[in-house]
Amino acid sequence: MNKICTVAGLLRWANDYLIRHNVPSPHIDAEYMLAHVLGCRRKDLLIYPDRVLTEPEREQFNACIERRGRREPLQYITGEVEFRGLLFKVNKDVLIPRPETELLVDEVVNSVSKKGVTVLDLCTGSGCIAVSIAKELAESRIYAVDISEGAIAVAEENAGRHGVGERITFLAGDLFGAIDALNLKGKIDVIVSNPPYVSKNEMEELQPEIKDYEPASALYGGGDGLDFYRRIIRESPSYLVPGGYVVMEMGYGQAGRIKDLFEKEKGFIDIEIKKDLAGIERTIKALYSTR
Repeated sequence: MNKICTVAGLLRWANDYLIRHNVPSPHIDAEYMLAHVLGCRRKDLLIYPDRVLTEPEREQFNACIERRGRREPLQYITGEVEFRGLLFKVNKDVLIPRPETELLVDEVVNSVSKKGVTVLDLCTGSGCIAVSIAKELAESRIYAVDISEGAIAVAEENAGRHGVGERITFLAGDLFGAIDALNLKGKIDVIVSNPPYVSKNEMEELQPEIKDYEPASALYGGGDGLDFYRRIIRESPSYLVPGGYVVMEMGYGQAGRIKDLFEKEKGFIDIEIKKDLAGIERTIKALYSTR
């Protein structure tokens, strides 16, 4: 019995259980969850394979494995995810931050050439983009918007966790409508967004971890996936300073159509598309000029 209740024994059991439930990366996921339960690092599991778990620890680990067996994302089970070296709280109110979204923060930080910039983060979700920018641009002022009040609550908690809550104003509302009363027209230096961009057909093909657990409002971008891009690109000029930027994440195969949207909107020039590490065109940046 003790062998079954050791670190090594439970990892073997969990791996077999997750394989039977068609979970990708079963052994790695089991290690992450056991490390979470024990409050240690994954590598510590290798150092103490014969450690016997207490009954409460076993019960908590079993519950985690059963949730993962139902294809609930690992990040929702542990309640957190790393983004740009920071740990962010996540739950079912927010989209799980992906590594490729870190490119958005890179683009914003690299585009800023002055201190004290004003940034608007649309569809902020967990607040990972807004918080990361606040950490890396120390004198920036950020407004972060999401239509979900649950997401705003999570984002506010993450901002407090990382000590930037005083420089970020979180607002629940529908894109620019959330800031209409703040007199920000013509005053924003950067508009950044990772908007919903999954099309109607793609929604049906998503993995269970995404389709069954992540909020549809953070995923679905309309019939062709571009509804939010149309709105943001059309309305951004009213809020940007001359020389300001719009920076957005894109889905696979969307770059050309989104670039066309920018080119058709008066005032946008110097449109740049960047690829992620997988070679996918992932971010688009456009300069707003009144020339």
